[in-house]
Amino acid sequence: MAQKQVRSAEIRLFDGREITPEQRRKVFALVGDIAWYSGHEPEYLRKLLTLEFVKDIGEDFFSLSNCEKSVARDFISWLIDFCFVWNVPTKDTLLLQTDDVGSYLYSCLEHRKCAVCNERAQLHHVDAVGMGRNRDGIVHEGMMAMALCQKHHTEAHIIGQETFDEKYHIYGIRLDAYLCACLKVK
Repeated sequence: MAQKQVRSAEIRLFDGREITPEQRRKVFALVGDIAWYSGHEPEYLRKLLTLEFVKDIGEDFFSLSNCEKSVARDFISWLIDFCFVWNVPTKDTLLLQTDDVGSYLYSCLEHRKCAVCNERAQLHHVDAVGMGRNRDGIVHEGMMAMALCQKHHTEAHIIGQETFDEKYHIYGIRLDAYLCACLKVK
């Protein structure tokens, strides 16, 4: 390595954990929803989506029979983002399909989809705004927020944030510059 003046390297550690049956079920459920929406045959579409995923992340092609658990988790998150971008209706809320809740909640904010039911969402401030704080004047970057539809936004205010978070097993995400740009807030 010294003779070839290698400047960077990638180390991969395989911890021996393979895809779980639950992860496999989630992948097939998501692909099934996308296939139903698009009119494509599910097996063909699964292979096509897998190829797109590996192309996007720069990984090698994998099989759902024995891939690493982390690859399956990333593929599920990628499929959820695909559903958000293309407005694919799903039989169930994507909150129940995700393996990575933090990534899911971030995507909900990015695509303005309710974290509970996946309907069109508005910004819900987990860090309270109002009572003398002008929404238009405050800097949102660094604040905790979540994407909620009108129904769930109202529910969060009625039952309180802590009870709401416990009921749906979700939490606020800290807004970064990218999310503020997506949401068109300061």
